[in-house]
Amino acid sequence: MSAGLVLLTPVRAFFGSFVLAAFMATVPALAQEEAAPDVVDEVIATVDGAEIRYSDIALAEQDLAQQLSGVPEDVKFEYLVSLMVDRKALAAAARDAGLADDPDVLRQVAFATEKALGDIYLTRQLQDAVSDDEARAFYDKQVAQVELEEEVRARHILVATEEEALAVIARIEAGEGFAELAAEVSTGPSGKEGGDLGYFVADRMVPEFSKAAFALETGGISAPVKSDFGWHVIKVEDKRPQQLVAFEDVKDGIKAQLREEKAAPFIEGVRNEAEVVFPGENATRPQIVPSQE
Repeated sequence: MSAGLVLLTPVRAFFGSFVLAAFMATVPALAQEEAAPDVVDEVIATVDGAEIRYSDIALAEQDLAQQLSGVPEDVKFEYLVSLMVDRKALAAAARDAGLADDPDVLRQVAFATEKALGDIYLTRQLQDAVSDDEARAFYDKQVAQVELEEEVRARHILVATEEEALAVIARIEAGEGFAELAAEVSTGPSGKEGGDLGYFVADRMVPEFSKAAFALETGGISAPVKSDFGWHVIKVEDKRPQQLVAFEDVKDGIKAQLREEKAAPFIEGVRNEAEVVFPGENATRPQIVPSQE
């Protein structure tokens, strides 16, 4: 096995998703600062002289991250620019209407200011809270619990009937290339890639397909295999133990997750230093749970 590579398996339930999720679904305050791209903060547009910069778009994207999940980047960017133009225009109109000192406006401004102060303070206080050694120890502990499975790299040709699958096998036996045939006749989405499915473990495919693929030797071609998708002809290109993701490739994500775990006790410590009073003779003190906003 290649040294330093890493995987996906039953601690797989945890560690596989842990490795592949990129770890950025963490406390927003912890992710925002380190995820900010190192780009020139250029002016994108002006509205009555008021500038809209890339940094404004980035803030709007963070604010609407959940709603915009899955939206193509170009569509998202155009939407956010339009949104910011509308906001600038509406804000200017509100100022002209004398709302700058309105109590409702000032209350929301104060709320947003305190949130921004708290988020950025938390981010900066925890930025160096996790060392490379601590992240490595976490990584090593997870890797030690992983059971590597065998995986294969295979190609397949998917057709509608067994007769078509037998005809494909006859053409292969006559000397035609598997990948070229897949591109020509396969009805599956991988056909244009020569039928290449990449590496996979057994439970990633339907049982009939996996049983046939894992029974083949490297270079072997299957008899027709029926599944709910149609009839497959399978060729195994390679077999190997699962490969692991290198520590350096996931280090930043691990550190972000461990910083998240340190956030709640840090917030609790700050709160314990503050004087918290619930006024009123019969006031009931609400239970306070550390926030992770």
